[in-house]
Amino acid sequence: MPATIMATPTPSRSTLPGSGESWDATAFAPSEAWDIASDRTMFRRNFRARMMAVAAIWISIVLFSSGLGLSIIIRRVVEAHIDHDLLDHARELADLVELDAAQRPIITRHLSDPRFSPARSGMYWQVNLQNGSSARSPSLQDDLFLSFTPDRPRDGPPNTMSTLTNVEGPTGPLRMVRTVSEPSRLGQPVEVRVGADERLISDEMQHLNLTLVAMLGFMALAMVGTAYAQVVYGLRPLQRMGLAIANVRSGKTTRLPEDLPGEIMPLVTELNGMITANLTMVDRARVLAGNFAHALKTPLAILDEEAARLRASGQEHHARVLSEQCSRMALLINYQTARAKASGIANAGACSLLADVLRSVINTYSRFGPGHERRFDVEGPTDLVVACDTNDLTELIGNLLDNAAKWARDRVVIAIEDLESTVLITVEDDGPGIPVEHRTRVFDVGTRLDDTKPGTGLGLAIAHDLISLYDGRLWIENSRMGGAALKLALKKKTSPSSF
Repeated sequence: MPATIMATPTPSRSTLPGSGESWDATAFAPSEAWDIASDRTMFRRNFRARMMAVAAIWISIVLFSSGLGLSIIIRRVVEAHIDHDLLDHARELADLVELDAAQRPIITRHLSDPRFSPARSGMYWQVNLQNGSSARSPSLQDDLFLSFTPDRPRDGPPNTMSTLTNVEGPTGPLRMVRTVSEPSRLGQPVEVRVGADERLISDEMQHLNLTLVAMLGFMALAMVGTAYAQVVYGLRPLQRMGLAIANVRSGKTTRLPEDLPGEIMPLVTELNGMITANLTMVDRARVLAGNFAHALKTPLAILDEEAARLRASGQEHHARVLSEQCSRMALLINYQTARAKASGIANAGACSLLADVLRSVINTYSRFGPGHERRFDVEGPTDLVVACDTNDLTELIGNLLDNAAKWARDRVVIAIEDLESTVLITVEDDGPGIPVEHRTRVFDVGTRLDDTKPGTGLGLAIAHDLISLYDGRLWIENSRMGGAALKLALKKKTSPSSF
């Protein structure tokens, strides 16, 4: 009877009543819960985060130090510039001083800097004569004076008649220049005091510091971005190496590329050597297992013939014991040979398209196997790729179908469920089912619940061992149709390009 394949909607979750667990994609793809307090663990395990953290800290230290140094240098330049301006204003003022009829100092015109005119502008001058009379800038108004009680003397130019000092001015701390000269036109010494508020420097420095911070912030972002690009570009060979290792594990390739940077080529060479040695060891183990099985066939055949001779001579008891032991040995040899072969393939890593395997197995069992008179239905998506070698997956599903076909009355259903990172395959029949007390024992080598049914008792045992090689799971539940439901869980893989 030809196989019937039907598609049904794929559930996103399922349960495992046999184990009492809630089943979802995390069953075979465990994820660690993120702990906010484990930042040090993240930096210890994340190479990119560690490099970026070091780069960000170093860039911050360098730019902060550079900004602080530049701010100090700029302030000194601004202060020196103001001191020179004050000296120039003092010289200009000394040249403009005249005496009126009352022998009081007067200024023939305004100074070139208009900031001396507005009241309390922060720029002040004062002229004192030896006779006690004085003149002041409009910014000092009538009630303000420039005292000469220095808070902190400063170094001045080589002219001994000029003094640079910091004093307390009428509107706050003041930088002042005091010069004493004796113009011939006046006939007496003239003292000139010119000062500028420190707040003028502070206001200018605040503007410059804001500009400096903005520029250094932009530089920091640019440098961190450059460092990030450098880290990403520098670690790209490691990412490529990781993809190559994933391809080796999935069976797409058998070696890592050898065109990687020289710094990691020693590691690549060692890994390629390990992969080659592992494949060689696996192939040798498979050959030895085959040779071992072949070498034991002849002694077993001789022993079986000897049992037949004993039976013919009337020694039925001895013949039966010898024959049973020969059958047991043949059973164990076949089991271990199949397991060794599967183990080698599993360790190499492979992927299989579920649709191809189902089509092949169902066609075989629906025509030639014990289920040639049964109906085989497929439910769910079949275009999934599982992390299992094609031959091993064929063996797995074939053994499950063989068991279901032997016990089914009319129908066998293969249900496929896509559980995100896991594929759940259920093979169920409408037969008598498997009692709960025997659902673990049926996976033992040579166990048969009914000797009247054909078989060796190896099918489910081999399937159980095969699934463990791929970190999967196989268990038994009750079928929706009244029989047994064998559930097979395997990891899902991204479809290889060959598919």
